[in-house]
Amino acid sequence: MLNEGRWVYHEAKTVHAYSLCRIVDAGTADERYDLLGTIEVPVDRRAPNLPADGLRSWALATLTHGGYGFGRYHAAFGTLDEDGEPYQDITHENIDWSGTAALRPAE
Repeated sequence: MLNEGRWVYHEAKTVHAYSLCRIVDAGTADERYDLLGTIEVPVDRRAPNLPADGLRSWALATLTHGGYGFGRYHAAFGTLDEDGEPYQDITHENIDWSGTAALRPAE
């Protein structure tokens, strides 16, 4: 049996996730991001903004229960590359963390 080849285009599945990084040496020329972890987030095409709405609460829960110390952290909702690393942020937020709670600027 002779098979005639056809090109079949398979769109790569876009994987969405929350990610959390510690910002080391924040605000300096040596600033870098150390990835602490990611978690895949399902996205419903009918309500694509819903996962972004939960980013801050997920990040604060992760910081609280993970025992992370004082510092600045970068939480993002975005896509992952083929290696499971954060690729493109859709939305993000920097959180200044006291070790037990998010810090707020003085009024």
